[in-house]
Amino acid sequence: MAWDFGAQINALTGFDANLDSASEEGEDYTTLANQWLNDAAKEIINMLPPLLKEKCTTETTLNHSATTIDLDTLGGEVLYVNRLSADSGGSRIPCRKVPSMYGELSNDSNSLYKASVTDPVYWILSSGDAAILNVIPTPTANQTAIVYHVGYPTVDHSHSDIANFPDEAEYLVPLRAAITAVEYKLNFEEDVELYTNMLGALKAQYQEAVLGLQTGSIIPQQRGKQ
Repeated sequence: MAWDFGAQINALTGFDANLDSASEEGEDYTTLANQWLNDAAKEIINMLPPLLKEKCTTETTLNHSATTIDLDTLGGEVLYVNRLSADSGGSRIPCRKVPSMYGELSNDSNSLYKASVTDPVYWILSSGDAAILNVIPTPTANQTAIVYHVGYPTVDHSHSDIANFPDEAEYLVPLRAAITAVEYKLNFEEDVELYTNMLGALKAQYQEAVLGLQTGSIIPQQRGKQ
């Protein structure tokens, strides 16, 4: 059976990520581990090459009740958008992205940026603290648009795998969380040299593995089983 992520962090660092009791700073060990694991997953996704990042794709549908979307609610970057071309019997047509300065011209029949059901567009308008994704023609109940974007997973210390995440990158999540665990332990342990050396080794392993994923030059070993 695969080790859960808490056990992997413990094996790498001695930090008991499965201990449901208060740590030195008051938060439960499990709460800290969960935060570090989720931060790690997000960091790794943002560094993945496009082909691996596509494995983290999720989708959000726009329709008559939600015709635009605040990108801050999506979490990850937009990969592509499509729109249904008819109420029935239509096709999902890829939306071309237009620069935000020309977005309003997508409704102008005299403009090169004019959109139609067979040539839909999307554009992003930043206003205040929000970045809004718009699709033209405006999505309806029967002619929906789908925004395909990177989704950040929720990772728990008791998990042994991550949904919607590339398998070849999974073992990097507890490894990155282990680095944060050692940095945490350095605040309270007297044997600074021990944890400094451990931290250096973990960082080197992590950096090498990330580089391997980015370049395709290294195939990371799968995490241990027991």
